[in-house]
Amino acid sequence: MNVASAEVDWAISLLAEFPAEPAADRLGDGVDVLLDPARVRQTRETRGGGATASGTTVLFVSDTHLGYENRVKTGSGEQVSWIGEINTRETMLRIREIALEREVDAVIHTGDLLDHEVDGVTLDAATSSLRDLARSEIPVYCILGTHDHQSADPRHPTSVDGGAWLQQQVQDGTLVELSASGTAVAGGPVDAYGVSAKNVGLDDIRSYDLTGWEPSEIPFEAASPGPNILCLHERVTPYGGDEADIDVDALLAASRVTFDCVLVGDEHSPRGENFETGYTFAAADGTPVLYTGPATRVNDTYEDRAAFVTELSISAAGVTTMRHSI
Repeated sequence: MNVASAEVDWAISLLAEFPAEPAADRLGDGVDVLLDPARVRQTRETRGGGATASGTTVLFVSDTHLGYENRVKTGSGEQVSWIGEINTRETMLRIREIALEREVDAVIHTGDLLDHEVDGVTLDAATSSLRDLARSEIPVYCILGTHDHQSADPRHPTSVDGGAWLQQQVQDGTLVELSASGTAVAGGPVDAYGVSAKNVGLDDIRSYDLTGWEPSEIPFEAASPGPNILCLHERVTPYGGDEADIDVDALLAASRVTFDCVLVGDEHSPRGENFETGYTFAAADGTPVLYTGPATRVNDTYEDRAAFVTELSISAAGVTTMRHSI
């Protein structure tokens, strides 16, 4: 059967029911090859596509929860016992520092950029960091998390409308919201797709619907020949177990786009509290599914551990990772 180049991803998705040999499932300090994507890339390369030799480097960030320390005075939300040590303005500065030092092509944030009660001083500091990255031509891509939605309806007098701030950043170009349409990362060969929490984006941030979504409901548009990233802010199987929101295998099988990796936010601790292997697993078709954990230490498993962000290098040779402490 002849397949047009624009339909290669769709054709490959039809084969998802066939078993694929899983790649190594390990993520530790330093660099590890998670998946050799030859099973998909060979098809693309024979049609003239594929990633460039140098690849694309992305800083994968999640769950910064800017303003988390305000829970002390607002009394809203659970608090870790070391909340007095947390300064989310410094968290954002550290992310900016890592992105600039590593000269990444882009930053991708998988949701809960903000906590549900955020103050103006924290947002001013975050704006400064985002502008610095924009001036250095490092775009920041994002999806929304549950707390981002809640920040649009602050309840404490010292809090400001976080939803309005997010919309302003997108308008100013310091944030780029991902969607099911796909966005070329830093103008390169990698396309990033995103589904915000409960499939509610910035345009509808004040009409947050808790009913959720099903894998068949996301109309992913056809991808370019380059590698593709999917970003989610949900608990997914098998990581989330019985409490998972989305069956990642069903999502990948239903998609017309073949994804080289899935980046997930929302999960605040590694599976089995194993910091070496608990942040990654392979989907049924071999696609690596990666967490990076919260960039702010908002979970009990981080009492004696530093939070981190994850640098991803994506090319035809595979996907590699490197952790950077916050």
